[in-house]
Amino acid sequence: MSKADSTVDRYLRRHAVQPPQWVELAAPAEELRICVVIPAYDELENIEDVVGALAVDELTPEAVEIIVCVNNAADSPKRVVDANRKTLELLRSLETPFALHLIDRCSPGRAFPAQKAGVGEARRLLMDLATRRLHRVGRASDGLIACLDGDSPADPGYLDALWREMSAAPQALAGVCRYRHPIPDDGNHARAIIAYEVWMRYFEAALTLTGTPYAFQSIGSCMVLSARGYAQADGVPPREALSDFYLLQKIIKTGGRGSVLQLEQPLVRPSARPSTRVPRGTGPSVRASMFDGDERFVWVEPPRAFFDLRRFFTAVRPGFETPETLREAASPFLDEIITRWNGWATIDKLRTHAPDPTGFERQFHTWFDSLKVVKYANRSKENWGGVFVFDALAQLLDEDGSAIADVNAEEATIDDWRRVLEWIRGY
Repeated sequence: MSKADSTVDRYLRRHAVQPPQWVELAAPAEELRICVVIPAYDELENIEDVVGALAVDELTPEAVEIIVCVNNAADSPKRVVDANRKTLELLRSLETPFALHLIDRCSPGRAFPAQKAGVGEARRLLMDLATRRLHRVGRASDGLIACLDGDSPADPGYLDALWREMSAAPQALAGVCRYRHPIPDDGNHARAIIAYEVWMRYFEAALTLTGTPYAFQSIGSCMVLSARGYAQADGVPPREALSDFYLLQKIIKTGGRGSVLQLEQPLVRPSARPSTRVPRGTGPSVRASMFDGDERFVWVEPPRAFFDLRRFFTAVRPGFETPETLREAASPFLDEIITRWNGWATIDKLRTHAPDPTGFERQFHTWFDSLKVVKYANRSKENWGGVFVFDALAQLLDEDGSAIADVNAEEATIDDWRRVLEWIRGY
């Protein structure tokens, strides 16, 4: 048994969710390479577009299958339950070039218990099932689990590009697709989603500048994982929100720097609609901006926080041999944060157990993970105040201002916001 087979087999035996007894799917085709998994809650108006957008030119149709989990809680509103029933009927009527499997977690007696319902539970069920099916056809090592949402279609060429790029990087355990939120015509809605995406791209650029191995965006509908990588990370946590964040963080911790690949061609268009279906993420962020006056994505984490973090992270490898180098590289504020986390003692312990500078750096970033970077950035904003995102981008990326409108937050028009968005998308 190969190492990948052993890893996947261990995960399936010890941790994977067993599908309900009423779930009986046809056996996977021997040519299966990619399982596309889609949780769908109240997506009657969107799901056909998402499924219909999937096509292949280089792969054969037998290399792909789609698994949709139409789900709600046992106590969900009748409107949602009725919409989900119609969604099942619609999906059963579709003709697709791929095998299309449906999991009913919405009908009476089959819905998720109220205390466990949510996209995290649905995604866990889907990804565990996909892992089983890829393992069954001998694709534990390179078989892919592509995650979409019921309102987030992919652009043409998505499936072929996933396979091509992930196959060319066998060391990668996961990949992150490019993304573009659709921008609505309504000015208030447009500004809300543009500000959110501009902030996302600012934060990703800031992470890249620091040198952290977690420098990528965590968007559930943009993830693709190998069955091996998914099993190595012990599966997706069944959380109501941020399950994608924690899964990709675990991939880096188990696989090391470079185990999450930034994909070049696959493009997904996540929904821009305001919603309250999850406690965190795009929907509630857009809603808070539109209806509550929330401007957290207009006034963002100060660039100086990331410049300080870059200087500190650059000193990690030298700090293996000379601990004082690492301490001297920490700004007073960062030193205060690390001290509050009892971090210096932890770092000293990591140094004692590390075999060399490379091992020390990896252990350090396992401790100073993506969550700690976010916490540090949030504390920096509280300490120094937020910076208007146009100014923050100019400072972070050392621009002369020619590409970014030289206006303040109060004067910025929707055209200014659109221009900055298109600029940062192409950066």
